[in-house]
Amino acid sequence: MKKGSLPSDGALMGLKWRIIRKMIAPRWWFNLQEYRRRLMDYSDEELVDVYFHIHPVQYRDHYLCVLSELRRRGIKPQIAERPLPDVRWWLPQWLEKCPWLTAQSWRYRLAMGFASGLLSALLTGLGLAPVVLLVSGLNFTGRMLSVLYLIWLVGALAYGVLMTYRAGARGVPLLIALLGSAGTSWLFLGTPTFQRIWYDLLKPSTTPWVNPLVVF
Repeated sequence: MKKGSLPSDGALMGLKWRIIRKMIAPRWWFNLQEYRRRLMDYSDEELVDVYFHIHPVQYRDHYLCVLSELRRRGIKPQIAERPLPDVRWWLPQWLEKCPWLTAQSWRYRLAMGFASGLLSALLTGLGLAPVVLLVSGLNFTGRMLSVLYLIWLVGALAYGVLMTYRAGARGVPLLIALLGSAGTSWLFLGTPTFQRIWYDLLKPSTTPWVNPLVVF
C-alpha cells in the first residue's frame, strides 16, 4: 500500500478480525499446543475449576485437552450437580454422577452403551410418531405421501443417531446407538402403519394414463 493511500477492504477486514480475536480471547487460546502447556502449569484446583466451567460442545478441542490433563494427573472430579452451563443432556456427565459406575471402567462403558442405545431408540420412535398419527389416526395416505413417509423413516433413524452423538456417544456407544435406531425402525416395519404405507406405494394407480401428444 502506497503512503497516503487508503487501505483495501481485505486489509480492513483482516485488521478487524485481529482486533475481534484479541477482544474475545488471548492469542494462546487459539493455539492448542500453547493451551496444553498452560494447563500443565495449573494447580489441581485450577484445572478442576476449568473442567467444571468449560463448554464441552462449543469448545470441544479445549475440553478434550482438559480431560487429557486430568487423566495424566489421575484426577477424577466428583460431580454433584450439572456443572457445565447450557448442557442439558450430556450422557458422560450424568453417568459420572454415580460412583458405583465410575468405580469400574467396564460398568461405565456398559452403562454408556446401554444409555446410548436406549436414547437413540427412543428418539427414533419419537421421530416416527407423526407418521403413525398421520397414517393411522388421520388417514392421510396415498402413493406420493407413502414416498414422503419412507423418506421420513430414514430421517427419523438419522435423527436418533445424530442427537445421541450430540449427547456424547462416541466410538462403540455410537455404534450401539445406530443399532438402537435401526431396531426401532425394524419394529416400525412390522406395524399396520407401515403395511398401509407399503400397500399404497405398490397398489396400481386407478387414474388412466393420458398421452400428452394426443391431447394437443
